Amino acid sequence: MSMNRSCVLDKICFQQLRNSTVFENFTEEEFNELSANSIERVYKKGQILFTDGEPRNKIFYLLDGFVRLEMYDETATFDYLDYVKKDTLFPYGGMFNDETYHYLAQAVTDIKIIYFPKKIFESNVLQNTGQLTFMYKKLSKILSEHESRIQSCIASSATDRVLNSLVYLKDTLGVKKENGDIFIPYPLTLTEIAVNSGATRETVGQAIKEFNSEGVLSYYHKIFTFFKR
Repeated sequence: MSMNRSCVLDKICFQQLRNSTVFENFTEEEFNELSANSIERVYKKGQILFTDGEPRNKIFYLLDGFVRLEMYDETATFDYLDYVKKDTLFPYGGMFNDETYHYLAQAVTDIKIIYFPKKIFESNVLQNTGQLTFMYKKLSKILSEHESRIQSCIASSATDRVLNSLVYLKDTLGVKKENGDIFIPYPLTLTEIAVNSGATRETVGQAIKEFNSEGVLSYYHKIFTFFKR
């Protein structure tokens, strides 16, 4: 069971949003309208936020936790995976245009999110040049990242594809430790790495063992740590 409450009553939540780069270009009037129409919600691990084909009537901001975006092919197996980390707005895809979501969003961990009515959020963005510019730059960055993912998947060697996929995840999800190591503070399965790299689960397992023996990384309890080189 998830819990809802008005975010406008939560001063800590309000300040966290206002300090985020996602919202800094909104005027006080625009931001107050968004906060007045926002809902804070807690989801348990495994709960679904929205599904493919569902009306696209909410824009989400992840306050805490980790979300996986999933798309399936005709055989009901993973065809596309992406991730949303803390302090991120989503989904950007379909902004100002689409009427439905094009993938499923699932909580990988317990999460806390805020969502806004799509019409109110998009209306405020469109009337604010600074905010619209921010959204355009963010979409351009996402497109660039996806182009890099595609390029990394056309490597002839499956091991290289696995490594490229892990480097992408490290760069987009990794957190740097004091000793210089970088770890991904979210659980990732071998199957997910296989989907992202276009390799089999067995190949991924073998590649990770090889990278581990070479001192490149460790994989323990589904958590990756990349060692400083």
